[in-house]
Amino acid sequence: MTEAEDLPALANLHEQLRGLLKTVDGQPNDPRLAGVSTTAAKAARIVEQIILRETDDAKRALESVCESIAQVQQLLSGAAINVEPLASPAAPAPEASAASPTAAAHGELSEADIKPDDLPLIADFIAEATGHLESAEAELLRLEDAPDNVDVINAIFRSFHTVKGVAGFLNLRQIGALAHAAENLLDLARKADLSLTPSRLQCIFDSVDLLKSLIAALDVAAKSGTAIAIEPALPALLKRLHAAVQHESTATPEVSVPTAAAPAVSTAKPEAEKSTTTNGDATVKVSTTRLDTLIDMVGELVIAQAMVTQDMVTVASSNQRLGRNMSHLGKITRELQDLSMSMRMVPIQGVFQKMARLVRDLARKSSKSIDFEVVGAETELDRNLVEAISDPLVHMVRNAADHGIEMPDDRERAGKNRNGRIQLRAYHQAGNIVIEITDDGKGLNKARIIKKAVDAGIIIEGQELTEQEVFKLIFHPGLSTAEKITEVSGRGVGMDVVRRNVEALRGRIDIASQEGHGSTFAIRLPLTLAVIDGLVTKVGPERYIVPITSIEQSLRPTADQISTVQGRGEMCMVRGALLPLVRLHRLFNVTPRTDDPTQSLVVIVQDNSRRCCFMVDELLGQQQVVIKSLGQSIGQVRGVSGGAILGDGNVSLILDVPGIIDVSKQ
Repeated sequence: MTEAEDLPALANLHEQLRGLLKTVDGQPNDPRLAGVSTTAAKAARIVEQIILRETDDAKRALESVCESIAQVQQLLSGAAINVEPLASPAAPAPEASAASPTAAAHGELSEADIKPDDLPLIADFIAEATGHLESAEAELLRLEDAPDNVDVINAIFRSFHTVKGVAGFLNLRQIGALAHAAENLLDLARKADLSLTPSRLQCIFDSVDLLKSLIAALDVAAKSGTAIAIEPALPALLKRLHAAVQHESTATPEVSVPTAAAPAVSTAKPEAEKSTTTNGDATVKVSTTRLDTLIDMVGELVIAQAMVTQDMVTVASSNQRLGRNMSHLGKITRELQDLSMSMRMVPIQGVFQKMARLVRDLARKSSKSIDFEVVGAETELDRNLVEAISDPLVHMVRNAADHGIEMPDDRERAGKNRNGRIQLRAYHQAGNIVIEITDDGKGLNKARIIKKAVDAGIIIEGQELTEQEVFKLIFHPGLSTAEKITEVSGRGVGMDVVRRNVEALRGRIDIASQEGHGSTFAIRLPLTLAVIDGLVTKVGPERYIVPITSIEQSLRPTADQISTVQGRGEMCMVRGALLPLVRLHRLFNVTPRTDDPTQSLVVIVQDNSRRCCFMVDELLGQQQVVIKSLGQSIGQVRGVSGGAILGDGNVSLILDVPGIIDVSKQ
């Protein structure tokens, strides 16, 4: 297909042909219409191939379409059917191309109404175009370091090319025009007809951003049934792209930033570059709503299976065959649940990719030089967690770039590399996913944090605090250690939001920092929000579930293992280590079977490097449970992460091990 061809006109023709086929198919049997249907269907297929760039000779294909239309018109002239005349495709003049900067002024970017028949196609286009643009953005970050890398340029070109083709097919003129203009620039670059200067690269970055906005607006319009509005920023960007193609200045009215301020974005890709594709595997798209419903139903199945098993225990003990069948049912149910949960697991790569662009833009705004590194982008976690963790990560990465990393001259005076470094790392640990944000900046200033907290009335002057307690003061609303408020951060609201969002996901944040050397913020989250393996324990009349991933061992202590340490409370000696003893009956105000630890059991739990002992009456066994919310009326209870329905139908609380360890240290 030549550059001068009119995609909207072809899309309109395709729509006319589809309408003609519907009209013909709805008519009584008429031998003269049989030829119309066959010829029109053939013409429609050729038009699709032209729009989607699936034909090698676009000119010949257009001639074939014109011949088919003439044949259809002739056949229709002898049939008793009233249809709108078909318009033969005509190539517009090159200056009227969609990439023209004056296109909007002539109304060529006005959008047609979305037809109901196109809604499924538009939904698919939105999903696919979003993926293509995210891929293009990641490759653009690589291209900044190597502007002459033809493979990367070709990858970006293909993304824009695909978006343009499908947008033209769907008659989405604004998206098609912008993608086409950016594609033209990339086409010249891959042919070595022009070099990708920083200003030209910025044009392409801006094209990605505006295309994302246009696609978001398309999504809203498609769902609400409203018309697609004209994007006011589009004509100016098209003009810049046109100037870039014409070797003209692409300077924008915005404040220019030295090119040295652009961060070098390096991503650790050994795992990502491995051949992880499942060649030959068929795939099918499934609505996320259906997937969530499936997982909820499987969760209910697990509960029902546990109830049936509970009721059949006595009968199964005297009937071996029934016992085997019940065991087999449990195995199948567990495998089904594991499989359904794995369907909702997705790599965190998409979120990490957004952070790379965020760091780049922040570095340019603040005139800093930042190397950004990603490790473990292929790490998988629950899709719902991926969506929920995006905002907290934005706040933390933004703080690392704005507060953590110093200006290049300041770093040089401190004996550091002029380029700051931010690393985003994800990995699995003990049934959790850990996301670390590490920078080699100036670190947290404990004295300043304490002073700010005293001034804000959060603590009193002279109050003794551990290092972790000092660091966690930054999560209080309104407390900021920033020396000045910028348009990026400094008002003391970001970290408060981060803490609330992470805790809502049953997670927590650990901080390690050394002044002058940098900080590491570690977000620890459960792999899934739906199900856990737990040890059911009994304390008095109540049952509590301890997550298996937090348990080291259980034992019955002897009298010489129990002691009281001044300032630390009751302790239990386990393998040479004194661990805090938490009496759960006191924590939850229930009456235990016995108050003597030597007549009870203790469950040793760990949370990263922290350990303690839970005192319980009995261990009732391991069970996979579905996590249920406690509801808004109860809200968040410290030491409790949720509830679960057991086999007998009663509700048991799921213990939050990190929260209880925090309580034990107070």
